[in-house]
Order: sequence, then C-alpha cells, then structure tokens
Amino acid sequence: MKNTAIIHDDPAYTASEAASILGLPVATLKAWCFGQGYQPSSGNRRMVQPVIRPADSKARLLSFTNLCELHVLSAIRRTHRIPLPKIRNSVAWLSTKIGSDKPLIDYQFKTNGLDLFVEHASRLFNASRQGQEAMRGDFELALERIERNKSGAPIRLFPFSRSSNSSSNQPRTVVIDPRLSFGRPVLARVAVPTEIINDRFNAGDSLAEMAEDYGVGKEEIEEALRFEQRRAA
Repeated sequence: MKNTAIIHDDPAYTASEAASILGLPVATLKAWCFGQGYQPSSGNRRMVQPVIRPADSKARLLSFTNLCELHVLSAIRRTHRIPLPKIRNSVAWLSTKIGSDKPLIDYQFKTNGLDLFVEHASRLFNASRQGQEAMRGDFELALERIERNKSGAPIRLFPFSRSSNSSSNQPRTVVIDPRLSFGRPVLARVAVPTEIINDRFNAGDSLAEMAEDYGVGKEEIEEALRFEQRRAA
C-alpha cells in the first residue's frame, strides 16, 4: 500500500526509531543530532554541539533527509570510530567548501566533494594513505545506497540490512521511502513493511507462505527478517 504520508524534510522519526533503522547505538545518534553534555573534572557542565541539524530539535524528531545524513556518517563510524568533535569539524569544513547546509547528501558531495572530505577527515585523525582509501570506500558504498531524483535530491534509502558493510553481501531488499508506508522500512519490490513480515514469522507463518502471499522470493523474506533481527539486537 502506498501512502504519501511524509515529505523528505518532515519530522517523522524518533531518535530510537532512526537508530534502529540504521543500526546505530541510540546514544551515538542522539549525540550526532542533539549534542552531548559532559562534566569536566573541574568547572561547569559543557555541551558538545551536534553534527546533524534535526528536522525538529525541540520535539527531538528527525526527517528522512536526516536519516540519509546519518546513514552516510555511520558508514565511517562502523570502521574508524572518529570522535564526534572531529566529525563535526569535518562536516563544517565540507559545508564551507560546497556551500550547503547538508553537505553529506548534497549532490555536489556525491560528484566532487568526496575526495575533499576524505582528505580533511584523514588529516584530523592522522590516518595513513590506507586509512584514506578505506574511508573513501566506506563513503562510496554508503552514497550508492541513496537513490536520487533528477535534480540530485535523495528520495530513497537502502539501509544496511547486515552487520558487515561489504558490498558483496548487502542486497537492496529493504528500502526507506517517504512515499511508502509512512516512511517505514519495507520490501523494495512490493512495499510490504518488514515489521509485518517479522510479526507473521513470529506468529508461525513460514517463509514459503509469505513469499507466495507477496509474490516475492524466499530470499527477500529472509532479508526482511534479517533486517528486523538486526534492529532488535
């Protein structure tokens, strides 16, 4: 069922829901989007500023656009564990270079900003040449999973459904599309919410039964279940 329920910048996801979709720790996502307070050994409590500008900071809600930004950031977090202040400084630098308030998903970043960002981020955490190449691969893989319209704006996101980022085992079976099922994860070919597939499986329905009901392959049902199991981990 298709529902044109949200547009790309509407506040539609809680921090917990977004973290679950992207396979990120909730605390990490909240720090990236809303900042992080800390108490130094001496002096007053301080605040580390966020990296992402949330759709609704007061209500602490995120948009589909925010999901795409977080998806790109999480690609290097999985491997490189770059500290939040360094990520924020890199994004600010890239924003100045490109002239965009959302540089990580700006079309210019996809076409000619990647090398600039990798070079700058690598300098920040003193990576070797091999480290730079690894970062470039992580970002390219993440960017390839964002589908854009003719003007270059993100319209669909294929989140990682498995714990590994390797392109050899990351099918595009699950998609986030603001036009489908209120922007919740669905099977890409038939727009069936992965949550429904998981509920049916837990109730005793077999993979074969669901594959026949929805007109998809068993491997697509398996991938939806794998995605939901990763979310629940």
